[in-house]
Amino acid sequence: MTVARCLLVVSLLVGALFLCACIRQPSGFGDVEVLRAGEIAGSANTMDVAEVVYVLVHDKTNRFSALRSHVEAAVRADGFTVSDAPGQAGYVVQVTALAVGVTNSETLRTLVNAGYGASATLSGVGATGLLADVLLVQRRVPVSRRQNLKNIAGRSAVTSSRMRLGLLARREVALAEGVPQSVLNVLADELSAVVSVKARGESPKGMGARGRMLQ
Repeated sequence: MTVARCLLVVSLLVGALFLCACIRQPSGFGDVEVLRAGEIAGSANTMDVAEVVYVLVHDKTNRFSALRSHVEAAVRADGFTVSDAPGQAGYVVQVTALAVGVTNSETLRTLVNAGYGASATLSGVGATGLLADVLLVQRRVPVSRRQNLKNIAGRSAVTSSRMRLGLLARREVALAEGVPQSVLNVLADELSAVVSVKARGESPKGMGARGRMLQ
């Protein structure tokens, strides 16, 4: 093999390795810790509550356009039916994405512990945080005759729960291209687990582990 041909082969191999490295580059979030404040207790009476879920997302950051589809996929994977009509849903999940960006762990923990509806301004450096408020309304919609009720919080409501969720990555992560899919999946799993706790008193995923390693 000539020197020129050897150099060509080496160049191709280096190029292939570089391409693989680009494709398999990790998201950069690394170990993500899930923080929670607020109780989601299981309901004592779910006989008249259909296992149908309606998901509503309010995005105050303009970074979570795909969150609703991720939550709906996670809810379906846990055995629930997803509906586009809130009046037919036994469970209405309203998620408000409040903030995402560079912060520090102390600030994020303080904001999460402040609870639903409190301040949501990130500050500090050294970490990346995500903050969301979650409202879960359980509604009495008989499975045998699911009425198209329009008032979510009206007399059909059985219980409602409020909680605040935070995701903490112990490094600063650039979010110029938006929130990574892996992070959206963690948040979606947590939200689906919230519904499962309320409906069945169980938590199939999320709600137990303190952290997730994201690639």
